[in-house]
Amino acid sequence: MIIFIYGADGYRIKENVDAVTDAYRKKHQNGMSHYRFDFSGDAGFDDLANAVKSISFFDEAKLIIVKNLFSARTGFSDKVVKLMDEFKTAADKKTVLVFVENKEQKELEKADKNLFAFLSSKPNLVRNIQYLSGTKLHNWVIGEFKKYGHAVSINAADLLIGFVGNESWALANEIEKLVNYKKGGTVTEKDVDALVARKEDPSIFDLTDAIGNKNRAKAFEMTYRLLNSGYDEYYLLNMLAYHFENLLSVSDALSRSPASGSQEVAKTCGLHPFVAKKAVGQAGKFQKSDLLAKFNRLASLDIASKNGQVNLEDSLYNFALL
Repeated sequence: MIIFIYGADGYRIKENVDAVTDAYRKKHQNGMSHYRFDFSGDAGFDDLANAVKSISFFDEAKLIIVKNLFSARTGFSDKVVKLMDEFKTAADKKTVLVFVENKEQKELEKADKNLFAFLSSKPNLVRNIQYLSGTKLHNWVIGEFKKYGHAVSINAADLLIGFVGNESWALANEIEKLVNYKKGGTVTEKDVDALVARKEDPSIFDLTDAIGNKNRAKAFEMTYRLLNSGYDEYYLLNMLAYHFENLLSVSDALSRSPASGSQEVAKTCGLHPFVAKKAVGQAGKFQKSDLLAKFNRLASLDIASKNGQVNLEDSLYNFALL
């Protein structure tokens, strides 16, 4: 069988590959038929071909991890596709080929459209690992703490995300630092505030604040500066979606209890008081229907851009001016 794992979120891609590898090792403990090839380095086609053709030890399944095939020289991928077809690996339950790429679909198709179509076609198992946002990101952070046997308060998890952003490698490093410091018990806001530094570039928050405050000129300017500084457009999209998800939550809380202050809203919505205070002010500038429309617009852009229907960079500029 063929498994194709790709996308922007490198840390969670690694988690997925590790999960496949761990499951294989539990079933085949001697590990004699486990191969790894990285075509950004010195891996060669003959090495991969020999692994595919080889006879497994003790009649166990073979696990072959193939990284960065799209970085291989021109024409190389055609030989690999031919090899897969010749040995019918997609239907071979005794051979598991895992192709791993820490790149977006657009970049992979630009490098080799035919190879992407082959790897992403049925019956292959395909996983597109994107940066998380909103509730999914929050739950992932809580799950990472649980792996270390630690609990984390809702506000502490939200504060950590507010400080670090949704870059999972950075979050994972900070989580490891926090659990090593805490050595048991629940990680609190105080722990996060003491140990985690705010992301030094506040420009992302300048963008979300400008859009939340309906400052179109500032929002357009910040979109331009961020994109021209090398920020990934999907990262900006995810951060905007996360921001509007928070504003929707705050708007809903205020509609249920109009007299609520920012402290009460923070508890109701599970936000840090600093985040809640700004969100209360921004949510009041919109009708709830407008917030929902903007959130849905961002969700639609995510799908349309991945399907090649819109240019995401241009769409972000347009969104800043809405």
